[in-house]
Amino acid sequence: MVRDMEVKCEYCGSLFSAALTKCPNCGAQNDSIARTAADQPHTIDELIEWYKSKGLPPYNVTRFFIGENYKGERAFGIYLDTNSGNIVVYKNTSSGKRCIHYEGNDEEYAVNEMFQRLKAEILQQKMLNAKKK
Repeated sequence: MVRDMEVKCEYCGSLFSAALTKCPNCGAQNDSIARTAADQPHTIDELIEWYKSKGLPPYNVTRFFIGENYKGERAFGIYLDTNSGNIVVYKNTSSGKRCIHYEGNDEEYAVNEMFQRLKAEILQQKMLNAKKK
């Protein structure tokens, strides 16, 4: 089963897959997709390389698991499910419950979801560190 979030078109009001760049009904741009970085990764492998190139700590420190189906608590992750062929973006809560943020075959969309969450976390950590100084 493919899980996908839907968004409401700001122009015509129809619901459509958040993974689409345009509304299939009226052709309006999907503004919920944020792809703004010059070095934006498009695949899981590119995301792994981006992560390494930034010199970020190991996954068990940041709690972001790229290319891994990590089952532990308090983690974000993305991986290719070899059984279904789907890309899965997930969040494991502190209670051990898994929330699926995306499951489908649009790797670029899934990687973007993970990339945006990772960038937001990096920004938050930088702000916390600046406050401590």
